[in-house]
Amino acid sequence: MQQSSPLAIVGRSLEQVAFVVKDIDAAQQFFSQSMGIARFYVIENFGRRATDKTFRGSPAAHDFTIALAYSGNTQIELIQHLSGDTCYKEFLERRGEGMQHLGFFLDDPEQHQRVLAEFKRNGFSVLQSGRFEDALYTYFDTESAIGAVMEIVYLDQRSRDLMARIKRDDF
Repeated sequence: MQQSSPLAIVGRSLEQVAFVVKDIDAAQQFFSQSMGIARFYVIENFGRRATDKTFRGSPAAHDFTIALAYSGNTQIELIQHLSGDTCYKEFLERRGEGMQHLGFFLDDPEQHQRVLAEFKRNGFSVLQSGRFEDALYTYFDTESAIGAVMEIVYLDQRSRDLMARIKRDDF
């Protein structure tokens, strides 16, 4: 039986394109004017609220703000680094603003753990990870393979409900 690669497993669930920006307000305005996105759902200091945070294998203390919206079925995430060491800070220092990662939403925490193990088994190290209530997120160093970081996200029911509201512009 042929083993699935982690890229094939998550490739079926691409949900998000994420951009690291210096000014989240200016970025929202740009996306509204250029892509017709009416408004973003902003979570100030999202990074500070997250728990069990790691960066490059060590416990981390960092903060960032995110803004979420949809273009069709694709979630657009804007991220503004605020403090501490993050993959966003590294991206800004190395490349400036731009598309930083692709996000893949998974069905359950067990699937998150299976995909995490498969990525590691295939040589992709964890850049950053954390938890927001029962939701889990993990970023992998896949830039050399695909030109961008990949993130896997397990969304608990509360988070799934929020994403559905954002998609309907009902917030």
